[in-house]
Amino acid sequence: MHKSDVNAEWIQRVLQERELLCSSATITGAMIEPIGTGQVADSVRVELEIDGDAPFNSLVAKVSSDNEGSRAAGRTELNYLREVRFYEEVAPRLSARVPECYYSEIDSNGSEFVLLLEDLSPATAGNQLNGTSVENVELALKQAARFHAPFWGGEELRDSEWLDISGTYWRRFEEMMPTWWAGFRQRFNGRIADDHLAFGDSFVENIGKYYGLMRSLPPTVQHGDFRPDNFLFGVDREPSSVAVVDWQTVLLAPGPVDAAYCVGGSLSADVRRENEDRLLQTYTEELSTYGVDVDVDEIKTAYAAGTMHNFIIGVAAAMLVVRTERGDDLFHSMVTNAVSHAQDQSALQQLGIAP
Repeated sequence: MHKSDVNAEWIQRVLQERELLCSSATITGAMIEPIGTGQVADSVRVELEIDGDAPFNSLVAKVSSDNEGSRAAGRTELNYLREVRFYEEVAPRLSARVPECYYSEIDSNGSEFVLLLEDLSPATAGNQLNGTSVENVELALKQAARFHAPFWGGEELRDSEWLDISGTYWRRFEEMMPTWWAGFRQRFNGRIADDHLAFGDSFVENIGKYYGLMRSLPPTVQHGDFRPDNFLFGVDREPSSVAVVDWQTVLLAPGPVDAAYCVGGSLSADVRRENEDRLLQTYTEELSTYGVDVDVDEIKTAYAAGTMHNFIIGVAAAMLVVRTERGDDLFHSMVTNAVSHAQDQSALQQLGIAP
């Protein structure tokens, strides 16, 4: 489904099928406004004109991208399938704040989908290019612990066809990163420091060691793209509230990677260094509060190695999705910040790679 397919008649039909809109109500109009900066799928806010009683008068529709390249990436990387199944099977069981899903559908080959989601406006999304506050990062890490904790260890979700896919998913990254990194180097020639290039070269040559460590750590529901652009702050008009959106990269994988990705992608290097230990402690304590028997050393190891996730996602996304000026700025920022963060955390040493 695409943005042009979203209309009042269709919304009325599916909401009434789900008994979310009374049978006597009629949606007489739908004003559609693009929202977000997503590059794999498209999102729109839909303001509804309703004749009759209704539990809400707006919603968010997330649909397949109109761009052929982004749509192909959404299919081959299972992004569309994973997000739909997350809202259907996992989200209802979480204490973490995520949008309520009113309707979901995906075709058999995973290239066309639609989600009708709770509209959380006037909550506002973060912006990774601008960064965010330490307080906001702390709020986000508490949410991360709340969706990591219920599935820590991953036994319940093993063999899930859409979530337990690291065997094929990580293998593809191992195989493709040399090609993607070469393309990234060429695109950003002159914009990356020499020591960062050397660091990236060492990591890419030994990326199998990274995934070997990931396989040895307890898995859980990992968001996979846990950064400010995917946080909505001020939900329900509460300044201290945050919701987590964009679950296209969800995976059965170690949770502390989300924490490292968030801290490294949200704060300037100086602010991160000053607050990192306390933020990691906040995350660890929240895990314990929600029932995880915490191994602090294991979490620190996963966190240190997980600093490379920003690098991996930044490089891969730059090569896979439609190219935009903001996208180039975002992916360049992700990769350079990731390398600085990984250097501070001695990530290559954690992986047994010479510095």
